[in-house]
Amino acid sequence: MKPTKNAMVPRPGLRIDLIPRELHLGIIGAAGAALALWVGAELVAVLPPAFLVSIRVRVRRI
Repeated sequence: MKPTKNAMVPRPGLRIDLIPRELHLGIIGAAGAALALWVGAELVAVLPPAFLVSIRVRVRRI
């Protein structure tokens, strides 16, 4: 392996953290998704809101 002439530096990017919320919010998200599927809603329309209720998504620039 040959050494490079230019120094390698980290480039700015995104950091995405997925943190589970408290248990009761996870249960509410799962129950809401189950109820929506039970009444016949499309899976594509049900999962994103249930995911956002049960998981805290944090996006940061680094």
